[in-house]
Amino acid sequence: MSDTRKYPPVVVVDGNDNEIGSATLADVWQKGLYHRVVSNYVQDRQGRMLLQFRAPSVKVYPNCWDPAAGGHVDAGQTYDQAAAAELAEELGLYGVALKGLGTFRANNTLDDGRIVNQFERVYLAQVPYDVVLKPEAEEISKLQWFTSVELKTQIIQHPDNFTPGLLQGLAKYFPEYATL
Repeated sequence: MSDTRKYPPVVVVDGNDNEIGSATLADVWQKGLYHRVVSNYVQDRQGRMLLQFRAPSVKVYPNCWDPAAGGHVDAGQTYDQAAAAELAEELGLYGVALKGLGTFRANNTLDDGRIVNQFERVYLAQVPYDVVLKPEAEEISKLQWFTSVELKTQIIQHPDNFTPGLLQGLAKYFPEYATL
């Protein structure tokens, strides 16, 4: 399957997150265009955080821990629509209430020269610990629940095992991780 079929055009924005058009991911990364992504942080009622370990085949940050579900905002979608779609697509969760926590700008250049300039909208969902999850096998190698102590310990001991977006989102929107 070609990238244009698997990955539809994404929303392109200016430096203030105002929509100005759409482009393919290849163009976005090659030209360093700002675009939108969503990150869904999922917690259970005891405060444990669900993370996904990205599959080795994903195009950005393979084999790293990331928020439970997330992805690009496709052309024609809003942040809210993309967040709900990613929960359904990646975890099999439908109709889950999402709370928007905020948006931050991230700028990274990957080892292969791709430029990742994006606005990342962070959402929080709360689900029961025993909720039935159906991880998308192409993108997710495994899912794991972490207590805050377990997650902090892993981040301190192995920071390169976590995506920059996950670390930024935790530090900005979850006070217990602000000092990491």
